[in-house]
Amino acid sequence: MKNCAFVEYGSLALRSILKQNGAKAERRRGGIMAESKASHEAETSDLSKSDNILQGKDVKGTALLSKACDILDLVGAAPGQMTAKELAQKAALPQSTVYRIVAALSARGFLRTSQTSSKLLLGFHFLDLAQNVWAEQDLATIAAEELRRLKEITGETTYLGGLMGHEMVSLARSLGTHANSSTSDLGETKPVHCTSQGKALLAFLPSQQLDHLLSSLALEPYTNHTITDKYALKLSLNIIRQRGFAVDDQEYVKGTRCIGVPILDANGNAVAAISVSGPTYRMTKERMEQLAPEIIETGKAISHLVQNHKSKMEHSSKVEVTAVGEALFYGDKPLWIKQEGCMYWVDRLAPTVYAMKPDEEPRKIAILPGPIDEVVPGLIGGIDIVCEGRWYHAQLNEGCHEIQRFYAREFHSFCTDSHGTLWACRKQKGHTKIGILSEFGDFAMHWSVSLDVDAMAWNHSGTVLHALSRDNGLIYQMRKGREAALVLSKIPKGSGNPCALAMDKDNNVWVALKDGWGIARLSDTGEVEGVLPLPVPHPTGLTFGGPDGEDLYITCARLGVGRDVILNAKLSGFTLRVRMSPKDEP
Repeated sequence: MKNCAFVEYGSLALRSILKQNGAKAERRRGGIMAESKASHEAETSDLSKSDNILQGKDVKGTALLSKACDILDLVGAAPGQMTAKELAQKAALPQSTVYRIVAALSARGFLRTSQTSSKLLLGFHFLDLAQNVWAEQDLATIAAEELRRLKEITGETTYLGGLMGHEMVSLARSLGTHANSSTSDLGETKPVHCTSQGKALLAFLPSQQLDHLLSSLALEPYTNHTITDKYALKLSLNIIRQRGFAVDDQEYVKGTRCIGVPILDANGNAVAAISVSGPTYRMTKERMEQLAPEIIETGKAISHLVQNHKSKMEHSSKVEVTAVGEALFYGDKPLWIKQEGCMYWVDRLAPTVYAMKPDEEPRKIAILPGPIDEVVPGLIGGIDIVCEGRWYHAQLNEGCHEIQRFYAREFHSFCTDSHGTLWACRKQKGHTKIGILSEFGDFAMHWSVSLDVDAMAWNHSGTVLHALSRDNGLIYQMRKGREAALVLSKIPKGSGNPCALAMDKDNNVWVALKDGWGIARLSDTGEVEGVLPLPVPHPTGLTFGGPDGEDLYITCARLGVGRDVILNAKLSGFTLRVRMSPKDEP
């Protein structure tokens, strides 16, 4: 019996060993399949996890995080009204747990204690984070003016919303002029399947994203008009794609109608949506049909702004600033001479003239007898220079020599138009006169302004002249055939002092900003469209050049830059080159 028992035990053990080995082999065979399956399911799993988080579903291991969020919500709802002990009672959590969470959140700047009591307030770190909400495209800022315009046209409240999980969140609004206009709060969320914004956005999502979202979307009824069938919703989205707008006909709130259109990126995919909302007695079906073309055009306008903004952000992140030549005391007066394909600039105080052709090293071509005042394109190539009132001509491979022209000390801020005509400024009786300066020194005034003018630049057709007043931050615009000089823009003091002007090949105005560490591009209306950051605080001059006109050259100064600043602005004094449209850019 013992032997039989032993044999039986041994047989069982052998079968167990064989079973384990077989399981191991099965696991090895299944490993490849599992790896393939994991790869196949990874994207779906990630999307599901992301949806669970966005929808507030419990995710394993996040219980403590949820408690921390509850505490932040309670403090945010009643700032300065609860101590940690009172917070524990309100949250129905153990005091020890609340104390640990409060300590951790305070250490990270999310909570703080009132200076006059032990009660809790939200921390200042939220201010840092708040600045980055929707920072990628700053949708609310971009859409604000168009929302206001649409409100003025319709009289109804206009909204901008973005997708968050399965809901639309309100990002911006412009309140209607009627006493009973729609007044949904900013940050309020609404379902995506029964609002005009939500359906407009769904209709223009990428197909894979739409399918995934619909697969987990619960079509909850809010009124007897709400679409609760996914097949019917898909049919509705097809219609929306064809006509370009969506309608909420009392699907979310009884007695309210809305019309919405998507905001599209460069690929035609929705990134947000706008809508107009009002009561049914004002927003009749006939009126909604009449409003449709207007709101579609507004959506297109905002989409265009979003695409341009994103393009600029991507572009500014790609541009490279490179230094050429050597550091100068006061680099200035950069000029691209197109017929030579050559870049010129000077050190005003050294005083030295430099020249450089593309893909060649800079060359020092002349040393002048005194400080350099003005530089303009030469009549026969090269550059003409005013040094202590006398004229000199400098050109690559030909050196420098004095030329006989009028004494130029009483004139300043020289520039030439597209025809080579010389323009200058002269201070007279408290005003600055702007006009043509002949080769004999005769001055023919065209405009007069009340402030000093420090730099001027013509557009490429020679029809519009821009001038800047450094101390006042003003940019003037003068047009041939118009007697008055208009103020195009006023640069805020905090942005830096405008100190140089240039026009790109598309006639956009660019302004160098002293102590602003950058160069601003102005719109046609004088608004700052964007700022190109620079690694130096004191740009002095700028010009566009290169074979295709896409190279921006910037001169800058070391003189007057503090030693502590120089340590962080080591390119000060160098001539900088910025490739505005890199060849490898799409």
